[in-house]
Amino acid sequence: MEPMSREEVLACVEAAVRAPSIHNTQPWLFLPEGDRIEVHADPSRRLPSVDPQGRALHLSLGAAVLNLCLAVAATGRRPFLALLPAPGDGRHVATVTADGPYTMDERALYEAIPVRRTSRRPFRDTPVPPDALRRLEEAALLQGGELKFTRAPERELLLGLVRTADERKRNDVAYRAELRTWTTDDPYREDGIPLAAMGPWSRDDTVPVRDFAPDLERPVPSVREFESEPVIAVLAAIGRDTPADWLRAGQALQRVLLEATRLGLATGLFTQPLEHPDLRALLADPARRTHVQAILRFGHAAEETPPTARRPAEDVVARTRPLPLRPTRPG
Repeated sequence: MEPMSREEVLACVEAAVRAPSIHNTQPWLFLPEGDRIEVHADPSRRLPSVDPQGRALHLSLGAAVLNLCLAVAATGRRPFLALLPAPGDGRHVATVTADGPYTMDERALYEAIPVRRTSRRPFRDTPVPPDALRRLEEAALLQGGELKFTRAPERELLLGLVRTADERKRNDVAYRAELRTWTTDDPYREDGIPLAAMGPWSRDDTVPVRDFAPDLERPVPSVREFESEPVIAVLAAIGRDTPADWLRAGQALQRVLLEATRLGLATGLFTQPLEHPDLRALLADPARRTHVQAILRFGHAAEETPPTARRPAEDVVARTRPLPLRPTRPG
C-alpha cells in the first residue's frame, strides 16, 4: 500500500489526542516517520503532586495509543503496535506501524472517539443493563485488563477512599498550585479543565466530585441530586505495576470508555485514591499481582456534558526526535 499521506497522519493524530488525560494535560507528542507514528511522552506536562511516578501520565498515553491504532485501522491499514520500543528511552512509549491492507471490524469504537466525554454531572436513576456491564468487562479483557463492578459495601468503601483522598489534599499547597495551573476559565485555552466541565456538587456527597478550582473566584456551584446507587467499577491490571503495565492499562481503560460511549452510557473517573500510595495499596491483590489503575462510574446521562478542548494535531506533531529520557522507574 501507499504510505499514509500527511492528511491521513494528521487525522490519526487528531483521533489520538481525543484520549482522556489527567487534568486534560495531554502529555504526548507524535513523530511520523514513513509508515509509522511514534508516540512520545511530554514530561513537561506531568503532574508532580498527584502523579510523581508518572503512572497517570502513562495511562493517558496508553489511551492515546489505542485511539491511534483505531485511527490507523480506519485508513484501511493494519496497525502493528510496539510498546516501549527503545529500552533506553523512557519517553518513547510506543510505535504504531501501518502494516498492509486491513478491513476494520471496530469502526463503531473509532466513531465513538470524538463523542466520548468525561462526566462530572448527575446520572439518571436508571439501571445499567446487565448485558452492557458484561460488554464492558469483555472490552477490558480484550486489552488485558480486568474490570470489576462493585456491590454496595465495596462501592461505599471506594467512595469513602475518594473522600479521604480529597480531605488529605485540601490544604496541600503543591496540589492547589497544580490545580491553579491546569484549571482555566480561558475560553481560548486548548488544554486543562474548563470551569464549564466541572459540574455541580452532589447533595449529601453521595458521589464525591473533585473541586478543581478551590482558589478561583467563580459562581457557587449548584447542588444537585446524583444517582442514589452509582455504578462503580475498578479497572485492574495484572503485572509488576511498571510503565509497560500502565500503558496496557491505559489501552484497556480507553477501550472500556469507548465501548460505554458506543452503548450510550456516560462515564466518569475517580483518580483521587490512586494518587496516594497507601490508599492505592488497599485496593491491590498481592496474591494475584493485580493493581487497580482506574476507578470508573457508569450511568445514563441526565444532561449533556460539554467537550474539553484539545491542542491541534499540528501542535503535537514533533518536527525533530524528542530528546530521550531514562525510563520511568516505579518508586
